[in-house]
Amino acid sequence: MSNNVKEGIIKKIDELSPMLISIAKEIHKRPELAFEEDFASELLSSTLKKYGFKIEKGIGGLETAFRAAYAKGSSPVIGFIAEYDALPEVGHGCGHNLIGPASIGAAIALAESGLKGRLVVIGTPAEEKGGGKVILAKKGIFKSLDAAMMVHPSNDTEVVKRALAAIDVAVEYFGKPSHAAATPWDGVNALDAMVLAYNNISVLRQQLKPDVRIHGIITNGGAAPNIIPAYTSARFLVRALDMRDALKVLKKVKACFDSAAKATGAKVRIKIGENAYEAFRPNYPLAETFERNLKSLGIKVKKWDEYKELGSSDIGNVSQITPTIHPNLDICHKQIPHHTKEFNAIAGSESGTRGMIIAAKAMAMTGADIIMDKGLLRRIKEAHKKG
Repeated sequence: MSNNVKEGIIKKIDELSPMLISIAKEIHKRPELAFEEDFASELLSSTLKKYGFKIEKGIGGLETAFRAAYAKGSSPVIGFIAEYDALPEVGHGCGHNLIGPASIGAAIALAESGLKGRLVVIGTPAEEKGGGKVILAKKGIFKSLDAAMMVHPSNDTEVVKRALAAIDVAVEYFGKPSHAAATPWDGVNALDAMVLAYNNISVLRQQLKPDVRIHGIITNGGAAPNIIPAYTSARFLVRALDMRDALKVLKKVKACFDSAAKATGAKVRIKIGENAYEAFRPNYPLAETFERNLKSLGIKVKKWDEYKELGSSDIGNVSQITPTIHPNLDICHKQIPHHTKEFNAIAGSESGTRGMIIAAKAMAMTGADIIMDKGLLRRIKEAHKKG
């Protein structure tokens, strides 16, 4: 039965492929930034509606988020995550135009497979900036899912990859202006405070664990060279493989900021971002199932290297709530970096859409395995509980 079901899924996605490719190309032509993805959200959700999915728009208080549900029975509940936001200047330089169509293709094919279960597609805005999934997670949007999956376009195929917890920190220093040549002693130099803080953090890095990252930029360094700077500002990111470690490091970073203020006499204001990205928790039984299906489609998969090129994503917040996978799938076959115009071009090409169709098939086949194998679902849930 399993092989027949999967053959049917592959055939269905092949039938859907012209429509999915068209959707991916339309989203690619109209890149929309975080929380502004009106066109992409409407196109994806309206397509699901045509195939019998019940649509809820504006979930979690986010206008461009949606939930699409299809039920033939009450369990298991399998979630497919859709992303669709773009980047400034480089458009879909991370290939998000391919993620939404792959997820809806998988959901539609699985819905028409005849298997009993509940399928949910969750449209999640603002992965690149703003943490849409963080906000939705706080609203309980992912709690009902027994498992969640999405596939990210990449320059390599990696089924399991870690992601760092990330905390956004904004810092401002307030000094006193004065003429830099005539009466510098009358001023309080906010730039000196910022430079000291930056150097404090540079020294701090020597005593940190290998997985910890601290990096930032000065966004305002003063008004003119002949004026003692009265105001400076900067943004930093504090990252680690474990949120507890990130929070410990955050305390040290705040101490770096505070000590610079005391040394210069400037006042400091520190603001911690509300939507921290959690570290990603891989689910190995779910990942192994996806890998088997990917290999059955003729895709070569490298040996897992979970700690290679660690970044951060709000999918980590989903993985803390429910068993989740977030594989990367090679669409360019060469080392073209993400967040570039070159990767944007690949995301709109035949190579990109070919990878999207493979992703849809592998996700739908994995969903079928979860529905047909109760033991697999039990192992997936047990692994999640163990962390």
